[in-house]
Amino acid sequence: MSTNPGGLWKASYGEVGATLKALQDHGVSTEHLARLRAEPDYAKRVAEFMLRGKASGSANHQVVRAIQGKNFFGVEEWTALYSVKFTKKQLREVAEFPWGEDVLNAPCPLVKGKTVKETHFAFLGLENVNGKPLTILHLQELHPQNGQPKFASYAPSSWYSQQTWATKLTAKFRWYLMPLEIVPNSESKTYQDQVAMLPQGYEVPTAVEEVLKDILYYRKNGIYLNPTRYARTTDVTSDGYRVVVGFFDGDGLFVFRGWDDGRGGSLGLGASRKF
Repeated sequence: MSTNPGGLWKASYGEVGATLKALQDHGVSTEHLARLRAEPDYAKRVAEFMLRGKASGSANHQVVRAIQGKNFFGVEEWTALYSVKFTKKQLREVAEFPWGEDVLNAPCPLVKGKTVKETHFAFLGLENVNGKPLTILHLQELHPQNGQPKFASYAPSSWYSQQTWATKLTAKFRWYLMPLEIVPNSESKTYQDQVAMLPQGYEVPTAVEEVLKDILYYRKNGIYLNPTRYARTTDVTSDGYRVVVGFFDGDGLFVFRGWDDGRGGSLGLGASRKF
């Protein structure tokens, strides 16, 4: 086998023919090759995918960006939309996306007939924005009530303005992969029954993680998620009620008490891929 020391131009006709045959066996057509020649960005993404095993980790999350399309919110979006400044150390820490292309292109375990990349939102979670903890209350400050997206209520009048899960807790500085909608058909079930519905490898998100998903998806796409339902989270209020997030529309994102863990027609379950 040739090691091809002189680059692709030195490949023999036999090597080129065998390569084209391998690509054809996996559905690649002459139209794909024409696109490679005509579209530099497309060629770049294909090259990054092929080089993933050798290249730096940054190529990996850029490949994921290409796969996810609108369902992706990463370093570039944080920088452009929130003026976040990342250190080189931080960029190295999140250079690798933890779920591979096989996961993203696989059938979705929650929505029949769809793939994970179609039904999930991949986003980078932050613990702080330029030095200030990214709590739910800070997200309120970043998204005032005279704009969109916004919250249905604001501190100090919001009922949760003194709740620890809203004033202290943040997302983790890592990648998240979360379904866009609540777990299908999880309404009108107890919380325990809803958790039992989760596929292997999934968990219930915290309130701030669910809020962050909804807000970032709107910032990227201008679309409200879960406009008619709530997503239950792992957090509970100081008086023992479960925190739910949803009914997100032009009137704002509701962060509400889920009464108890019993059945409710508009109470579904949030979900997140385990890290």
